[in-house]
Amino acid sequence: MSATVRVVKPVAPGLEDLLEAIAEAARTLDAEAYLVGGFVRDRLLGATLTKGGDLKDVDIVTVGMDPMPLLAAVASAFGWHPPERFERFGTAQIRGSRFVVEGVRARAERYDPDSRNPDVRPGTLEEDIRRRDFTVNALCQTLDGAVIDITGMGLDDLRAGVLRTPLEPAETFAEDPLRMYRAARFVARLGFALAPGTIDAMRAQAGRTSILSVERVSEELRRLLVAPHPRAGIEVLREAGLLEQVLPELLTAIDVEQSGFHTFDVYEHTLVALDAAPPDLVTRTAVLLHDIGKPSTHALAADGRHTFYDHAQVGAEMARAILTRWRFSNDEIAAVTALVRLHLRPIQYDRATFSDAAVRRMIRDAGDLRARMLDVARADTIASAYPTLEEIDELEARMATLDAGGVVSAMRDPLTGDALMAIAGRGPGPWVGVVKAALREAVLDGTIPPGDERSARAWLDEHRELLAGA
Repeated sequence: MSATVRVVKPVAPGLEDLLEAIAEAARTLDAEAYLVGGFVRDRLLGATLTKGGDLKDVDIVTVGMDPMPLLAAVASAFGWHPPERFERFGTAQIRGSRFVVEGVRARAERYDPDSRNPDVRPGTLEEDIRRRDFTVNALCQTLDGAVIDITGMGLDDLRAGVLRTPLEPAETFAEDPLRMYRAARFVARLGFALAPGTIDAMRAQAGRTSILSVERVSEELRRLLVAPHPRAGIEVLREAGLLEQVLPELLTAIDVEQSGFHTFDVYEHTLVALDAAPPDLVTRTAVLLHDIGKPSTHALAADGRHTFYDHAQVGAEMARAILTRWRFSNDEIAAVTALVRLHLRPIQYDRATFSDAAVRRMIRDAGDLRARMLDVARADTIASAYPTLEEIDELEARMATLDAGGVVSAMRDPLTGDALMAIAGRGPGPWVGVVKAALREAVLDGTIPPGDERSARAWLDEHRELLAGA
């Protein structure tokens, strides 16, 4: 079955343009199609569908036909690329402007207990809807906007802010254990509560998550971490017995007491800080792991204080292992581990004792992670009983002043290795690195202006012993 839809729509459509094109294509093709899933849920909640030009998913289910012709017609209407099929997931997709439109044929599924891969056959709309994870995600709409609540519970649960499975939760989670991680993610995103009995069913099925791929679980964790209520999502994972599957290191922080300005144990402090951090994946992940080294470094001093010597360095190495396990990218791992290692530095800032040189060193060590480092420090501070955030704000302003034009963060060696060898009359060797390091420290101390080769040469004239060193 095929049809041609006349190109009359704007190339960069708004939502209503897109929905009109979908309805027009369905009429032309005589296709039975419905809007489904998270798109319908968010639309009914009144959520902003597109922010800042971000892609927004629009999900369509077709009954009795492949969705490819429908998607091809919509793509043609806007001059977008033809649809792409994903055989593994049984879906097809088009992308254009701010939107991703995904189509799937209504289907019924039967799961093998030892696999996530179901036996799939074409199904009715009701069969397709009842196999979905939660009633609020099982709502659908006709293309003219009429809401269809096949489970009879979706609208009530949406109004009440409840996540409930269409079938018995044990059956829903046994079929696809990834739905348990999705439950935690939706709690974090929507602020909804789980229906009674859901946590018990998740706990009973927690061991079944062993059949899931690391990548699928990691994707759910990533989306949970940038959601508006990440603490609530982590708590669902803990209560359901899933946190011990993915982040057992955090469980060891429960009941680890702290002293000084801390009012929570390490676990509670971490979750309060997590909610206080801005919704950036690298920043939130660093906050989640910033004190992960505390349980293993915990000790009691003679005066009864709780100490955690070197926990930042220990935590950075633990964070590297955790994120490698979660299949984070090398760049993400490097950024998070650096932030964990640096997280105490801004908190230790004291305007009375920190010299400009000390601040410049912090600028250098943070590099392009400076803003995130300060965000981690603010979240850490909010989750403690520190008197004020004022000093971190002052540190940020002082950094901006000392690094005006990026003279510190983009600092280059004032003299090249070739220049140093020419000055010293020596060949290459370890001594070149030693002299370069000394020159950099002199720049950070303010003795040599950044990028001033003449001053660097003058400074070396006064420190000729460096040129003769090993």
